[in-house]
Formats: sequence, C-alpha cells, structure tokens
Amino acid sequence: MIGTGILAALSSLGVNSIIFQVPVLEALLKFISAGWIIFLAVQLLYKENTEMAERNSRPFKFFEAILFQVVNPKLWALTLSASAGFNLDYPILSEASFFFILFALINLAVCSLWLAFGKYVSHYLKKKIIWRCFVTVMAIFLLGSAYFILIQ
Repeated sequence: MIGTGILAALSSLGVNSIIFQVPVLEALLKFISAGWIIFLAVQLLYKENTEMAERNSRPFKFFEAILFQVVNPKLWALTLSASAGFNLDYPILSEASFFFILFALINLAVCSLWLAFGKYVSHYLKKKIIWRCFVTVMAIFLLGSAYFILIQ
C-alpha cells in the first residue's frame, strides 16, 4: 500500500516527465514491465498446489512489502501512466500527496478484495484440476496484459 503510494507520488513529481522525454527509457520500461509480467505468468504455470506453497512461504515484513511494490515494474507502468494522464493542476507537492493517498487507498481496497476472494476460493483450489485451471487462466490474463503493454 505504501509502496504504491510512493510510486504514484514520485511519478507525479516528474519522474514520468523524464522517462517520457527520453523515448529509450519509455521503451525500456515497457519491455521490463512486459518481461516481468511474462516471467510471472510462466512462474504461475509451474507453481505447485497451494498446500505446498503455504509450507514454504511467510508474509513479507513491513519494509519488504514496500520494497516489493517499489521494484514492481507493473506498478511503475501503472503509476507512470496514471500520473501522465491525470494532471490536476495542483501545486506539485499537493498533487504528489493526492496521488500518494489515492493510490495507497486504491491498493488497500484491491488487496482487501483479493484477500477476501482468496479466502473464499481457497478450499476449492486444493483440488488439483481446479488449481491447474485457475493458474492457467490467470497466466493467460497476465500474458494478455503484457501484450497490451507492448502494443501501446
């Protein structure tokens, strides 16, 4: 949540202006973002069932969660696009603060929905065939989003 807000604030402070002024940086960001999404899709296809994943995982610590969001290329693409498309004509620090709060709250809502959805479907996903169908569909959606990043 905080990492998302930080990226949104940085984007509105002008990071997007620098990136969009140098076409090589914009293209590089697109390829890194799409590459990361494709990597995640492939990893998802080879992911084990949830019981195995639960044994080997632990929740992120506070700063690990922030860092995870700050280095996430998908999130960079999202926040850069949003700040480039929504100029509020506020003073720069007010606009950065607005984007920080807005994106942090949106991220909180999205994560809460995914958490509730995951809790609801978790008992279904213990069946191997349902798990395999679910991760395949999710991987296809990821690949589709990578495609749309590349064609823009």
